Amino acid sequence: MSESEALPQIRTPDLVLAPAFVETHVVAEGETLGQIAAQYHTSVAALFWSNDIASESVFAAGQELRIPRLAGVPHVIAEGETLDSIAAQFGVRPQAITLFKSNNLQSGEPLLVGGEIFIPNGSAPYPADILTRLGGEAGIASLRAVAAGTVQEAETNLRVGPGRAYAKIGTLDAGKRLKLLARHEQWVKVEDGIGQTGWVRADLLGLSANAIAAVPETNDFPALPPVWVWPAHGSVTSQFGWRSAPFRSFHDGLDIANAAWTKIYAARRGEVYESGWCSGFGYCVKIDHGDGITTIYGHMIKKPPVKVGTMVEAGDLIGYMGSTYDRSGGGYSTGVHLHFTVKINGKAVNPMKFLP
Repeated sequence: MSESEALPQIRTPDLVLAPAFVETHVVAEGETLGQIAAQYHTSVAALFWSNDIASESVFAAGQELRIPRLAGVPHVIAEGETLDSIAAQFGVRPQAITLFKSNNLQSGEPLLVGGEIFIPNGSAPYPADILTRLGGEAGIASLRAVAAGTVQEAETNLRVGPGRAYAKIGTLDAGKRLKLLARHEQWVKVEDGIGQTGWVRADLLGLSANAIAAVPETNDFPALPPVWVWPAHGSVTSQFGWRSAPFRSFHDGLDIANAAWTKIYAARRGEVYESGWCSGFGYCVKIDHGDGITTIYGHMIKKPPVKVGTMVEAGDLIGYMGSTYDRSGGGYSTGVHLHFTVKINGKAVNPMKFLP
């Protein structure tokens, strides 16, 4: 038997590094950062820095927090940094960083730029703006998780009120968390965490039906501005007022002519109160805009796609241009066009006073 056969082969086991973060915690609405730190026997600062809470405008229910297995601060290595400079930055000895096996660092070896390491017992000052906004370190510990939504698409519009007719305040980046304040229909009033509020469509916040239903309903928002748009593209072939021969009659609206199937749009936000076959007009839509203002869209080519009770916004599609009319109701049409009427308290007025 050879010497190599007589002695047992000894194999060094692969090095298994214990992770710096032992588990995650899904934040529940109403929990505070201090309560979560106490639950896991760690510090508020360790949770704050381990989860980059400084970059979040809202402490949101549902977000996952990394739980470090000891006090300290994670750090992403930047170009030009050394072990000594990092240790000095966080107030520890370089050996504290290398002896923490999860970092997998050896003294004298180059550092991997962009890699994350953990600084055991390291400390960093809270950002001054965070301390001011939250009321010092006690305010950070008392930071309470709120119901929130996450912006799903880049350049999502934030508006003054719940609808596209309201002015745009600004745009939001995808991934931004927003505190949920109230809702109206399918719009949600939100706060960005630094005091700015506005309205966003609920489907752009990644909210479930249950999450939307849990937000309190409100009617407390600015009155809708009276935004008007042209109801169709085409040529005006007959103005409002008395018409000359051969008709010699009063025309209570505008005639806008174009090809069959030209799209017809709601001229202003409102509620459809008649849709289908209308006396005199053939297929038509009538919309109530509130404050005694109504509009009529006559001579559509077929039964309109909107139903009675539907809320439409200015510019929403409500039908297609045609030449239908109801002779028994006194209607008449000589060709494809839209007859558009505006009434105030039941009296027809010149639509050109309202159209842009």
